[in-house]
Amino acid sequence: MNPYGQQWQQGGAAPSIFGALPSLPVSHAPRAMQSDSIMFSFTDFKTTILNCTVVGPQGRTAYRIITEPAQPACTIVKDNESKSVAMIQWQPAASLEVRGVTNRQRVRDWLRLSPDQSRRFMDVQGAQYAWAPMEGFICLYKVNSSAPRVLARIARMPNAVMLELTQEAVHVGLLEASLVATVMLSCGHNID
Repeated sequence: MNPYGQQWQQGGAAPSIFGALPSLPVSHAPRAMQSDSIMFSFTDFKTTILNCTVVGPQGRTAYRIITEPAQPACTIVKDNESKSVAMIQWQPAASLEVRGVTNRQRVRDWLRLSPDQSRRFMDVQGAQYAWAPMEGFICLYKVNSSAPRVLARIARMPNAVMLELTQEAVHVGLLEASLVATVMLSCGHNID
């Protein structure tokens, strides 16, 4: 069971990402964490986030999430040049590969659930990060930091999912890992 995601049909009410965590009660994008934050909007859902467009700065298509009806056991993340960034295999157990981030492994190992089920750990380039609910968002922060601060956050909107990254997050190589994590935490599939 994925406590971080549930099926979300376009036009319907957005269910909670964490079960008891409410969706943001606003119909517009939340205020930026920092003035130079980068926002990505997962839009144009074709049933779920597993078939959508990811719009980045200047309203340009930055990525596409594609799950072919003929191949529903596989989801591909492509950049704006149609190069594959990540591949998710749903059967027999969810596994993924993210270019430059992780070789193929089980999703439950890449987004490990903490023993108290309050957050999910993710390793990127030798550093450990955690996704956890905070003030209506799913926030990413570096684990074992002397002064942890939010590096990225996910917000569920009525017809979109927003991912906001700080410049620091982009600089340390968290962009594509965060995009894939956003899909995994919002898709409703069992990732454990």
